[in-house]
This record gives sequence, C-alpha cells and structure tokens, in this order.
Amino acid sequence: MSSVSVKPFALVSLGMMALLLAGCNSENVKTADAENTQVYTAQFAHSNNTTATVMKLPTQAAKDVTLLDRVVWSAEKQKGKMYRFGGESPKTGFDCSGLTSYAFEQGAGVSLPRTAADQYNAAVKVSKQEASKGDLVFFKTGGKRISHVGIYLGEDKFVHAPRTGKAITTDKLEGYWADKLAGFGRIPGACKPAYS
Repeated sequence: MSSVSVKPFALVSLGMMALLLAGCNSENVKTADAENTQVYTAQFAHSNNTTATVMKLPTQAAKDVTLLDRVVWSAEKQKGKMYRFGGESPKTGFDCSGLTSYAFEQGAGVSLPRTAADQYNAAVKVSKQEASKGDLVFFKTGGKRISHVGIYLGEDKFVHAPRTGKAITTDKLEGYWADKLAGFGRIPGACKPAYS
C-alpha cells in the first residue's frame, strides 16, 4: 500500500471543500465528538451509500493554534533526518540554521537569515523565563560567537540538527547544551494565531 504525504493545511482545505460539496450534494452529513475531536463524515449522493471520513480536527485546539505551533510542528516533522552542512530541505537534509529557516518559512511564512549568528541578530532577545514554545535557542559551541540554533519546545527541551553524523532530534537544556547556551530569541511576525 502506498503512502501519500499531504501538508496538514492542504488537507484541511481539501477537507473543508469536500465538506462544502458534501453539504450541497449529500443525503446525510453527521458529526461525532470523540476525545475532544470533531469527526466529519458525509454520505455522498452519487456514491451509492458510501461513507467517507472527510477530516478530523481538534474542536477547541484548532482555534488556539498559533504560527509558532506550526513552526514547531514543521521542525519536529523532520526528526530522524540526517544533518547535512548547508542543508535546508527535507530532500537534502538540514544543518541547524537550515532547519530553523525551513520551519519558520513552512510554519509561519517568515523568512529567516541563513546562519545561526544572523538569526540571533534578527531575533528579539528574551530571557529563559520568558522563552516559550517556538522561540529560537542559541548556542556558542565553538568559542565566543553564536554557532548553533534550535527551536525551543518549552520545559527545557529544543529540537535541532546537531552536527554531522547525527539526526535531527530533541534534546534537553542540560549538561553540554546548558554550558553552551547563549540565549533565546523571538522572531517578530511569527507570534500570532494561525487561524483567525
């Protein structure tokens, strides 16, 4: 059985279109709430009693999604892909700033500078206490300059592309990473609701 990769936003759009069409041409449309998820199913008039699940959306959570949630989702979706110096796409792999650039472009439509140091300079600095999910977390791994970046997940965790030979992963801000921590930054333009 083959698998088709579909972006969740495209899936929601297709689902909404199918629901609209189902509403115009169906005998029966029903909803059910299971585990705080609204499930929409439709029985199509032209399909001789065939019922299809059109989409699943969290009822309240869908309204509370922010662009930063989408940034985090875009980055975490890349976990397991190998680090590649200069990489900036799922096909080629990612380096640290390539991953953050990709996640912000995909999740929030925001273009970031290409290097960790330039992303640091573009970010509004926030304290560790103020840092929240979707903020950038910066490190000085090779001296006095910013040389590494990841996306903060909250609870002292971050997702990043560590180095050659390693896959994109989630790490904790402890040990080596706590020692190399340079600070946190927030990207203007990415701190708003995804759906209004």
